[in-house]
Formats: sequence, C-alpha cells, structure tokens
Amino acid sequence: MLLTLLLSAPSAQATESLLQTEKQYRLAAWHFFRDDDYQALLHLSLAPEPAAKARLLQAGLFLQLDMPAATAALLEQLLAEQTVSGALPQELRNVALLQFSQYQFEQQQPEQARFYFAKLSAPLLQLTGQATLLQQMLTWPNITPFDDKVFQQLAGQAELPYVVINHILALRQQQKSAQALQLLARLNNALSKPTTMSFWQQLFREPSTAMGSDDRVERDALADYLLLLKAGLLVDEKRWAEAQQVLRGFASNSVLTLPAMTLYRDVLIENRQIPVLLAVLQQLITRYPLAPASWLAAHQIGMQLELTFEQQQALAAYRWAEQYYQRQLTANAGYRVPVSAEQLANPDTLTPWQFYQLRQQSALYQLNRQLDAVAQLQQQQQQRLARLAHLTDAVQSKLLQQQQLLTQALPRLTAKQQGLQAQSAALAETIRQAQTEPMAQLLWLNDAEQAFSQHQHMLTRASSRLQQLAADGRDMTAENARLQRLKGLLTWHYQQNSAERSYQLAQLQQQLTAELQQIDSGIQRLAALEGKTTRLLAQQQQLTQSMANEQGFSVLLAEQQQQLLRSLNQALQQQRLAEREQLMALQRLNTQAIARLMEQVLLSTEEAN
Repeated sequence: MLLTLLLSAPSAQATESLLQTEKQYRLAAWHFFRDDDYQALLHLSLAPEPAAKARLLQAGLFLQLDMPAATAALLEQLLAEQTVSGALPQELRNVALLQFSQYQFEQQQPEQARFYFAKLSAPLLQLTGQATLLQQMLTWPNITPFDDKVFQQLAGQAELPYVVINHILALRQQQKSAQALQLLARLNNALSKPTTMSFWQQLFREPSTAMGSDDRVERDALADYLLLLKAGLLVDEKRWAEAQQVLRGFASNSVLTLPAMTLYRDVLIENRQIPVLLAVLQQLITRYPLAPASWLAAHQIGMQLELTFEQQQALAAYRWAEQYYQRQLTANAGYRVPVSAEQLANPDTLTPWQFYQLRQQSALYQLNRQLDAVAQLQQQQQQRLARLAHLTDAVQSKLLQQQQLLTQALPRLTAKQQGLQAQSAALAETIRQAQTEPMAQLLWLNDAEQAFSQHQHMLTRASSRLQQLAADGRDMTAENARLQRLKGLLTWHYQQNSAERSYQLAQLQQQLTAELQQIDSGIQRLAALEGKTTRLLAQQQQLTQSMANEQGFSVLLAEQQQQLLRSLNQALQQQRLAEREQLMALQRLNTQAIARLMEQVLLSTEEAN
C-alpha cells in the first residue's frame, strides 16, 4: 500500500502541474487573440512547467514583439530538448521554423534564414506553399524551373498565386514574355478558393505581412497586381495597344494605382495619345505630389507639347514646371525637421512627406516598426515601475507600523502585564488567607463588615462574661443557649455573605486572568513582528533591487529608442537629399528645355521677320 502511494504521488503532482500549465496556456492564447501580447507572456511565465506548445507560443509572442534573439533561443531549446508533454509535434516544428526563417529573411539575414529553413522535415502538408515561396526568395533569381504539378500541389493554399507569380517574374527576367503571359493566363484560371490561416500561422506570421487570401482587400490587390503584370508583359512584347486597353480599366483607388499610371504614361507616350497622356500627367501631379513620377510629369507636359510643335504652350508649361520645382525644393528644405517619438506615437502629427516616406520606404518602415515595439515596451515598463513603486510604498508603510508598535506598544503592554500580574498575585493571596480563617472579615460585603466586627466583638465579650459567671457558681445554661443561638445567626449571615463574596472574588480573578492572556497574546504578536520585520526588510531590499534593475532597463529602452530615432532621421535626411538631387536634376533639365525652346522661338521670329 505504501509503495502504491509513493508511486502515485509524483504522478498526481505531475498531473496538477500539467493542468496548471494548460490553464496558463489557454489564458495566454486568449490574450493573444485579443492582441494583448504582454499579458499573454505574463500568463506563460506563470506556468510551472511549460509544455512544448506553451514554449512555442512564447517564442511566437517574442517574434511578435520584435525579439528575434529570444525567439531563436527558445526555438533551439524546443528542437533539442524533451518537454513535459513530449517532443514538439512535427507540424508545429515546421510552422515555427518556417515562419522564423521568413522573419530572418525579411530582416536581411539570409544565412540565418537558410539555416532554419534547412531544418524543415517532410511532409510539409499545408505548409508546402509557404515553404516553396520562401525557398524561391532564398534562391532568387535562380529558382527551380516551373513544374505543372505546382497547381495540383498547392491547390487551395493561399501561396499558390505568389509562387506562380515568381515563376512569371523569372521568365520575364529571362526575356520569355510570351511564356510568362501563358503562365499568367493559367494562373488566372486556376486561382482556387481562399483558405483561412491556422492558429500557429497567425501567431508566427509577421504583423506587417498581408492578411490571408480570403480577405477581400488582398484579393483586390492581387487582382490589380496580376492586371499590372499582364500589362507589363504586353509592353515587353511591344503590344502597346493591348497594354493600353488593359491599363485603361485599372482601378483608380488601388494601392498599385501609381505604378499603373506610370506604366500607362509610358504606353501613351509610345502610342502618341497626347491628349490622354497630358491628362494622366496632370493626375500624377495632383494625386501624388510627393512621388518622383509626378516631378517628372511636370517636365513631360512641356516636352510633349514641344513635340507637337505647340511652342508657346510648351514654353508656358516649362515655366510652370520651373516654378513647380522651385516650390518642391523649398518644401524639401523644410523636411530637415527631425521626427520625434511623440510624432510617431501619433501619426496625425507627422508631415505628409514624413508619413509618405514611412509607408513607401521599406527600411524606414522597418525602423518605424521597431520604434513602435520599443514604445510598447516603454509603456509596459512604466506600468511595471508603477506597480513596483506601489509595492515599495506598501512595504515601507508596514515597516513603519511595525517599528511604531515595537517602540511604543510593546513597552506599554509589558508594563500593564506586570501590573496585572501583581494584582492577580495579591488577589490570589487574599483569597487564600480568607479561605484559611474561619470567619474572615474580607468575606463580608461593604457595611456588613463593620456590623460583623461589632457583633463578633460583643459575642466574644459575652462569652467571656458567661465563663466568669459560671466560675462563680451561677447557672448560665439559658444564657449559654441564647449565646449559641446568636453565634449560629452570626455564622448563618457570614456563610450567606461569604458565598457571594467568594463568587465576586473568583470573577475578578477570572477577569484578571483573561486580560493577562490578551496582553500575553499581544506581546507574543509584537514579538513575532521582529521576524516579520526582517522579512519585510528583505522584501524591501528585493524591491529596491528590482526597481533599480527596471530603471536600468528603462534607460536601455530610452537609449535604444534614441538610437533607432537617430537612424530613422538619418535615413529620412538621406532620402530628402536624394530627392533634392532628383529635383535639381529635373530643374536643370527643365531650364535647358526652356533655353532651347526660347532659342527656337527667337530663331523662328527672326526668320519670320
């Protein structure tokens, strides 16, 4: 029986540990779906023995918070160790490795990406599409030749169109536009119904990546991209009319409208559709004032008018472009103002140029994401510091209370205890003496004690007198009987009073005993506070150390934020200077065009004269 208990106890303990781990894991998953990654990490840290899936969830949360080093460390442990729930399932291993490899690739760490990608193990099942797409990016442009089985292997997977698009782009790079157009036609016919992403795919995917292909926005963007790709392939084939027909119906509110308008502009130039071209150029200037394509459009308006021999209109367009470039250069000079962390926290305070660059430049976008992650950490850090400060104040208040009790209440209670002990001892001695005497006066109540004393004195004198008279030979029998009756009455009154008096003394003794017990208990509690004071002092020291560590971490976060902010502002200034060079080059080109056209006008005027 004892052996059975010994064997079953660890099993019960392990079961309880697993139940607690499962509880914390589910709470963490719930907070993850509510976009509260920090609370999810807190619940995972409370798990007694994190299981494989709990640690995998923790790794994914680290990745969400832009902490690749912590993610890599956890993944290495998961790949090498056995956990409470057993080895990590192969499917989850593949999900984590695949998404972390993709993350490393997006962070421009191709060697690390290939390292984790090589750890994938077959079969990949629903991960085949993601693995194929990532492999293409890791080996670009030397991707494997297209296989017709791709449509069958990736049927129903969201990555199918992107895998095929990469093959189309590879064919285009090889100047095989005809084959690329055929493959694009097959893709348009083979796009399957969208599928939803699994929990682990949602967890490990980058927050910046596109949503699942079942999302209407992505489907529209994908359709627009395929249309733009088709137009580009038709341009490569020099099928200008067909390309113009495709671009004419392109959506005006798409995320790809700018590159579509730019390509449409080139097609219209080639097809010599001047009126439509001028309208497109004006739309570029109006809708995208911060894009380099609109700056070029300002010069191209005059250039196209010049080609149509509209010299006066062309000259006016060139002069307007000259003013336009000057305004752009003036605005460019105003972009020197650096971006602050407060502006990044509230995008509405950013200038249009800053907001545009943070969305258009991938390097700036990544820096902005990292700054956002640091800002979230700082906000969470402030909450932790506030909680530590509250705990420190509570411990300090308890320490002051205990010190006050130990320095004031303890001596007072000790003195009171000694006084009550003396009273109790005196009372006990009084009761003992009263109980030894036959008729103690202390057992009489109030005024009855004086009457008792007088009666007892009178009876004593009467007894002495009767003895003297009896010695003289007198008969004192009746008097002796009467004296005995008086003594009996006095004894009866004594016994009646002594019972009540003894009860009162006993009650008084009990009250003193109870009060002494309360005081003893209070003194014991106060004495026990000395040990608690030591514990509180240790807690106070730990809180002080924790506060110092957290403040040090806050300083590191602030330094990291400043470093990222400097990098962001440097990149913005580099972009500003590059745009300034483009504007100045276009301004010189426009100035040369004005000079050339004015010379032609003068020559034409002289010839006319």
